[in-house]
Amino acid sequence: MRQRDIEVIVGVLKEKCLFTVKQVTEILHRCPYVIREDPGELEYKFQYAYFRMGIKHVDIVKTDFLQYSMIKTKQRHAFLERLGRYQTPDKKGQTQVPSPLLKDVLRVSEAEFLARTAVSSAEEFEVFKKLLAREEEESEGCMADEDLDEEEEEQEL
Repeated sequence: MRQRDIEVIVGVLKEKCLFTVKQVTEILHRCPYVIREDPGELEYKFQYAYFRMGIKHVDIVKTDFLQYSMIKTKQRHAFLERLGRYQTPDKKGQTQVPSPLLKDVLRVSEAEFLARTAVSSAEEFEVFKKLLAREEEESEGCMADEDLDEEEEEQEL
């Protein structure tokens, strides 16, 4: 691991994710493998937690959120959202339904997550994961099509 790579990750955490120096130190201590993450992926993971899930900086640090894969996080979060068991807080931090604690979403086995947090069956979750993967493939396909359309328009000019 080069010093430059570490500096890039620290820069992302401080400048793009707006963690304090103390929080960055704690993240690196609690989740040292973030140093090996792609800087863009790390920023995306933070943005997903902060904007989509409504998780505050202090909770991202305290729960070791950055150690979990985006696939696992998205699957469980979206599943709970669509079941009506997770709601992103509004600008005032309020929700209509109490969302489960992050530790009950990510820090547990899939069986425990399904039994206690989602209150759903493994079969339902498996079907959901396949549908979610298909949705993401389709949205990526649409984005690629839009990029091609833009390139074709530019070439015509």
